[in-house]
Amino acid sequence: MNDLKKPLDAAQHPIFIMGTQRSGTTLLTRMLSAHAHIFVQNELPLIKVFVGDRSKSTIIKKISEIIKRKHGSSVDELVSDKGIKCWGLKDPQLTEYIEELKAFLPGSKFIIIVRDGRGVANSYIENKWGLGTNAYTGALRWKEEVQQQKAFMKLAPENFMLIRFEDLVTDMPNNLKKVCEFLNIEYSDTMLNYHKSDAAYVANKENINTQRKPDVQLANKWQQRLTKKQIDIIEYAAGDELNANNYTLQGQNITLSPIAMFYYKLHQKIVGEWQLQFQLKRAKIKGKVKQWRKQN
Repeated sequence: MNDLKKPLDAAQHPIFIMGTQRSGTTLLTRMLSAHAHIFVQNELPLIKVFVGDRSKSTIIKKISEIIKRKHGSSVDELVSDKGIKCWGLKDPQLTEYIEELKAFLPGSKFIIIVRDGRGVANSYIENKWGLGTNAYTGALRWKEEVQQQKAFMKLAPENFMLIRFEDLVTDMPNNLKKVCEFLNIEYSDTMLNYHKSDAAYVANKENINTQRKPDVQLANKWQQRLTKKQIDIIEYAAGDELNANNYTLQGQNITLSPIAMFYYKLHQKIVGEWQLQFQLKRAKIKGKVKQWRKQN
């Protein structure tokens, strides 16, 4: 009887992988998806998932319908026919839907991955969709989202696992074993070779590192990329949360004036809007070129 109930339970209790953007959620998804009995969908148009009826059953149904269109199998079919024992969804924008995700407690499990805010802010700045992010606004964004995620954790601590990106890339085997134990699924070393399998998403500049064997240097890249001033600013804006996650501060203890903080916020608003319009226009032109090539 337990074996008959297991597929139904698996189908109705997805796992969710959360974190700020550029925190390693895609990398963790790649690792878990290399497990024969785990399926994690890498991002969906969440606005379509959470619009209208936001009951747990409706949300699962919407996710399942999108997964079927993308992969040819619904969640029920993945569980009953494909041997999937654990399925879920990863999306850094899930933080925006914490209220809706409360419906999945206590049945579902959540994995929150945290990355050093200085590394995240640096990645925001360098990313083409960074939308004018500077050291100050990037730090504030990281701090706010991490605090939202950790507040969510307090509602049902036993349903959450917090893992640091730096720990994951420096000791994959032990940390993945802990993840599998949390998910109540047997560990498989196939997850260590995730980079040898095809990804279920289109590779681009933003996710290229998830196509390769993990490089421990990624965790400290920000130390070479950020200026001393940028590090000082990030630590001023988010030093308390960096400390709370056991990240050692390196910069000088500075204070930003109200005028400086206003400038950084205004900079992101103006430059961010310009950058957004530029990228949208660029994407539109690329789409037209691609369509023209198909026709000719």
